[in-house]
Amino acid sequence: PFIKNAVGTETKGISQESSVSSTVRYLIESRAYSLEQNYDIEDLISPKIPINDTHLVFGLEPLETIRNIKYISEKTFIVMNTHQIFLNDAINSEEGEKYPSVADIIDILDQLARKTVSLDFNELSEDKFNDGKYANIILFGAGIKEFKFFFDKNLIRTILNEIYGESNKNLDAFELGYSLIEE
Repeated sequence: PFIKNAVGTETKGISQESSVSSTVRYLIESRAYSLEQNYDIEDLISPKIPINDTHLVFGLEPLETIRNIKYISEKTFIVMNTHQIFLNDAINSEEGEKYPSVADIIDILDQLARKTVSLDFNELSEDKFNDGKYANIILFGAGIKEFKFFFDKNLIRTILNEIYGESNKNLDAFELGYSLIEE
């Protein structure tokens, strides 16, 4: 699975921008991949995700999701937050580039992926929890539900309890995301 995130906020006239890219790799099958010629199985820390070979993409922002198009194929399940974050390097550039429409991004992803779930998770988080910060955990719950045969829901709940404590909105947000995907 590939996870990528970009965050840009504006606070009191000061533009703050950052970009975070993280990759989580699971070796589910008994095969390992490497693009390196001198690859040695003993050197394996984590297998590389080959181009067009990811199964799950968490898109925390539309433009960042489409930037990872090379990993998407007909076996990919995408959960994408449609909430746009207007990064300085994505819009208002010297070339006059504009942020592409979310509808166009969804159309492209729908053509390439097995299934795309797109929703404004920030808005859903605001509606349900009066706070947009639970958007990512809602999105995470939706992705876990799609791959429930690989991910143990109770184990994930236990981990969330250990991190955040038993009475927290993160568990409710995870359950909300999990309930979004039909059986």
